[in-house]
Amino acid sequence: MVPDLFEVNVLELVDRIIRRDLPITTQKNGMAEDQLLALTHSSKLVPFFSSRTEMLRKGVFMLLLCRSRGFAWTTQQQTTKKHAHKTRRSMAMSSRDPFSKDLISSPKSKSVRLVQNLLAKRKKRLEMGQTVVEGPKIVLELLANPFTQSLVQKVFVSEDDYLLDYHEKLSSLGDSQLQLVTSELMKSMTTTVSPQGIVAIVDIPSYTTVPTSQNPIYLVLDGVSDPGNVGTLLRSSLAVGCSGVIFLPGSCDPWSPKVVRSAMGSSFSPRLPIVHSPCWQSALATLQSWNVENVYAATMIDAGRGGTESKPHFSIDWLKPSALVIGNEGAGLNPDIRKAINDHKTNLKAVHVPMCPGIESLNAAVCGSVILFEYSRQCRRTA
Repeated sequence: MVPDLFEVNVLELVDRIIRRDLPITTQKNGMAEDQLLALTHSSKLVPFFSSRTEMLRKGVFMLLLCRSRGFAWTTQQQTTKKHAHKTRRSMAMSSRDPFSKDLISSPKSKSVRLVQNLLAKRKKRLEMGQTVVEGPKIVLELLANPFTQSLVQKVFVSEDDYLLDYHEKLSSLGDSQLQLVTSELMKSMTTTVSPQGIVAIVDIPSYTTVPTSQNPIYLVLDGVSDPGNVGTLLRSSLAVGCSGVIFLPGSCDPWSPKVVRSAMGSSFSPRLPIVHSPCWQSALATLQSWNVENVYAATMIDAGRGGTESKPHFSIDWLKPSALVIGNEGAGLNPDIRKAINDHKTNLKAVHVPMCPGIESLNAAVCGSVILFEYSRQCRRTA
């Protein structure tokens, strides 16, 4: 026998379940599943959906939602057909209805193509001044932070994940900021092997002022090309209170999706301005305008090989306004910087992290992070 629930609008049920104001029973007796089957097989519900397939798919969402909470639902009173009709009209006009939003299913959609272009092309990111952020942690943190929430222009969510994971979390977004897409389409809008069902188009911040501190340190990336290394260095920079990061030519794009994901949102912090310089001399001039007294390049130079011997990172007084230069993972520092180290007229010196014999070098991100945290240790010691 079909329960009287078939009289109730399915969309109203979903909305009321999400708002948790539908009376529920704590008995895990399979009632929810029986009622769902009755709902999805009721011919009276077919007109509310574009197809029976769509009806079944959305019915499964309801079932998963109830199972995830360990509850079955019941109604305390029978809903009349007249009331159900009014409810359907109000629900169709309500932004709280999770299925009233337009669903993008075509790969030819302009929004989908924009996301794909931003993912793949640095030129497009520079042209639009935007990038793509993937994953719930970074997207939700950007939305929750008052300094970065205005950067988020549009959020795309997989229809399979929206109801179960994001409906409540994204309830503050307007219709123009939130877009549902099919699960298959979501796979083409991410660079990860296992998409988490949410991506966002985010404006690239343009911070015009560099934050000042009593003992500032700046990071210069000279051709660091691995996205993981760049992202890690950005996270470390933010963690120790670095005042800014300068990117020299050859370095990985800090706004590429892989770097953004590796940096875990650090790229968007107003406390960590990102600056691009066309050459080393330009970067040096920028550092001088920030009143930097000492510049240290991470490289090993032995006294016996000529030039100025590099110093251990812990022997440096990092409390003076300083900058740290990290070179390319394979080639190291570019020739102009190496030449400047041996020029006694410059304030550029070599620094290294001491290691046990037999180890040639450290990973760029590890080396930079170790030195940055030595700076942090010295700051805490004098605080």
